[in-house]
Amino acid sequence: MKAGQKKLDSKVRMQRTGKLLGRIVFYVVCLCLAYQLLYPVLYMISMSIREPSDMNDPSIIWVAKHFTLDNFADAIKSMNFWNAFRVSLTLCIVCGVLDVFSCAIAGYGFARFDFWGKKALFVLVIFTMVVPTQTLVLPLYMRWRYADFGGIVGLFNEQGFVNLIGTLWPLIIPAALAMGVRSGLYIFIYRQFFINLPVALEDAAYIDGAGPYRTFFSIMLPNIKNAIITVFLFSFVWNWGEYYLSKQFLGSTDRSIMVALSAIRRDLASLSSLAGTQIGSNPEKVATRVMAGCLLTAAPMLIMFIFTQRFLADSIEHIGIAEPLIVRPREGGGYEIISG
Repeated sequence: MKAGQKKLDSKVRMQRTGKLLGRIVFYVVCLCLAYQLLYPVLYMISMSIREPSDMNDPSIIWVAKHFTLDNFADAIKSMNFWNAFRVSLTLCIVCGVLDVFSCAIAGYGFARFDFWGKKALFVLVIFTMVVPTQTLVLPLYMRWRYADFGGIVGLFNEQGFVNLIGTLWPLIIPAALAMGVRSGLYIFIYRQFFINLPVALEDAAYIDGAGPYRTFFSIMLPNIKNAIITVFLFSFVWNWGEYYLSKQFLGSTDRSIMVALSAIRRDLASLSSLAGTQIGSNPEKVATRVMAGCLLTAAPMLIMFIFTQRFLADSIEHIGIAEPLIVRPREGGGYEIISG
């Protein structure tokens, strides 16, 4: 009896020890991954708030001896930060909203309607996700440099075309037509989500006399809130970080924030020569100003992630998972969706 009790106690202790070791290993791995992800942010913060003289001090690793905000002031001035921030924010919001609706319509079409060439067209949609943007930039540039919109411009313009380079339209118009930055991925997300929704939702709407458009806007769109949140956040982040197309299409007047950041060294040199300072020729000063510019560029995305991480995680987790729903007509028209 005692021997059996000892074996049982030993087994319980081994299980507890195994669980404890497993937790320790889990937390160690999480801390290592967190350090790898947070290291660039911590490095930018440490570099951007220190005096340039602290750069050559071997006793300083993370915490500076002399703190300053001059790095941010020079970075904001050289990048023309607030104008670049306005341009990028406008572009991200407008393209994000347009991507949400245009890609939802395209994804719904691929998920619910049968038409000739459907599979081939969807393969082309997936193909747009792997084709490098650099291979398309020349025809895209020529399209927007001499935009005629199928000859419509010629009816109102003697030249027969309009130059859209240097404006936001070369990035906004494709988003409205489900051809914007990463639109292929957004169409795929919507298609997978619509496929997993029960067809009974649409059948109930058709029985009540609703057509395809009313069914889409009254029944299907309210049912894909998780996908909408995911697509909008993805579109916002990718348009914020888009450099190549912004560099080619926006010109030098209204630069996006990524284009302004890429030119910060040159702008610092120009600013220092005009002001009669030595910022541009001092590597330590340039390094601290560049880190300040990087932190200013990344800060809006970090703040947005802090406030939206719960919605993003929940949206990604539930994409493609269809919950049982009940559809009933509203008194004032339309339909009301409730959980089953």
